[in-house]
Amino acid sequence: MKMSLSIFKNRSFLFYWISTWISSIGDSVFVIALTWFLVEETHSPSVVGTYLFILGTAKILFVLVGGVIVDRIDPKKLLIHSNLLRAVIILLALGVLFVNKEAYWIFYIIGAIFGMVDSIAEPAGISFRTRIIEKEHYTQSMGLLMTAGNVSAVIGPMIGAGLVAVGSTHFAIMVNAVTFLISTLLLLLVKTEESDEAEAVNETMWKSVKSGFHYFLTTPIIMIMAVFAFFANAAVGAALISIPFLAEDLAFGVKGFGLMNTAIGAGSVIGAVLFSVISIKNPKPYMTLLTCFLQGAFIMLIGFTGNLWVIITLIAIMGLHETAVNVIAPSVNHTIIPQRIFGRVISVMILVMSGSIPIAQAAAGWLMEWTSPQEIFVFGGIVEMGAALLTFSLPFVRNYGRSHVVSAEQ
Repeated sequence: MKMSLSIFKNRSFLFYWISTWISSIGDSVFVIALTWFLVEETHSPSVVGTYLFILGTAKILFVLVGGVIVDRIDPKKLLIHSNLLRAVIILLALGVLFVNKEAYWIFYIIGAIFGMVDSIAEPAGISFRTRIIEKEHYTQSMGLLMTAGNVSAVIGPMIGAGLVAVGSTHFAIMVNAVTFLISTLLLLLVKTEESDEAEAVNETMWKSVKSGFHYFLTTPIIMIMAVFAFFANAAVGAALISIPFLAEDLAFGVKGFGLMNTAIGAGSVIGAVLFSVISIKNPKPYMTLLTCFLQGAFIMLIGFTGNLWVIITLIAIMGLHETAVNVIAPSVNHTIIPQRIFGRVISVMILVMSGSIPIAQAAAGWLMEWTSPQEIFVFGGIVEMGAALLTFSLPFVRNYGRSHVVSAEQ
C-alpha cells in the first residue's frame, strides 16, 4: 500500500472518470426530478414504487444475459450505445408527455428499458476499466470511481432540486439526457488496446451462461468469496434498514436520523477519497475479509450504545469500511477472473452477492416487530464477523496470492 498519483497521467482513464462523474450526477438529477414529477402529478406512492420495482426486476432478470453480451462485444461500444439509448428514451418520453400530460405509463417503459440497459452497462463498465488501467491501479481506480458516485449522490439531488425550482421537472429530466450525450462524447476519447472479443461468439446464449456458472462453481476462491459476500451484504442491509427505527427507539427524532444518514455518506466519501490517492498493488482476498471483520465489529458496537454522537461516529466508520470493501473486493476479482469470460462470471457473482440484501432487509423489518433495532445491529455484526472468520479459516483463501498459484483458467 502506497500513495501514488501516477494514475492521473492516464488520459484514457481520466476521460472515463469524468464521463462517470457527469452521468452519475445526471442520474441523481433524474431520480429527484422523476420522483417529484410523479408525486406532484399523481400523488400516488404506488406509481413511484412500481417504477422502482420494474427497474430492479428488469435488471435482475437480464443480468446473466448482460454478462454474456459483455463478453461478446467491446465494452466501450456497449457503454456508448447504452448512454445513447438512455438519452433517446428520455427525449422520446418527454415528447410523449408533451402530447399527453397524463401518459404516466411511459415511465414504466423507461424503468423496464433502463433496467435492461443497466444489466449490460454495469458489467461492461467493470470490464472496461481493466482495459484502460494497469493492474497496480485497480484499487485506486475504484476509489476514484466511488468518489465520483458518492459525491454525485450528495450534489446531484441539490442540482436536481434547483433545476426543478428554476425551471421544471421536464427541464431537469432533459438535463439528464444531455449528461448521457456528454458522457458519450468523453467515452469516444478513451483509447483502448485491441483485445479478443469473446471466444464465445459462436456459442449459443445458453452455453455461454453455463460456462459462466461452470467457472464460478469450479473456481473455489471465487465461489467462496461470493458466498461470503452474500452474508456480509445481508448484515449491512439489515443494519441500514434498522437505522430509522434505532433513531426512533432512542428518541433522536428526525434530526438524529438525518445525522446518521449524513454520517454514512461522509464516511463513504472519506473512504473513496482515501483510496483515490492510495494504491494497493496486489489486492488479495484476505484484505476483503479483514475489512469486513472490522466493519462487522463496528456494526455490532452500534447496538451497545445509546449516545447519538458515538453512534454517528460508528456509522461513519461503517460507511468508510463499506467503501473499502467495494474498492478491494472488485479489484481482487479482476486479478482472478480471465477477461475473456469476465462479464458472464461477474454477472453470476452479482446475483449471488446481492441476493441476500432484500431477504435480510425484509427479515430485519419482520424481526423488529418482536425485538429491538439494537439487537439487529448486534446480530448483524456477529454474522459479518463470523462469516469473515470462517472464510479466513480456509487455507486456500487465507494463503491465496501469497504464492504463484493461479486459476487453471488463466
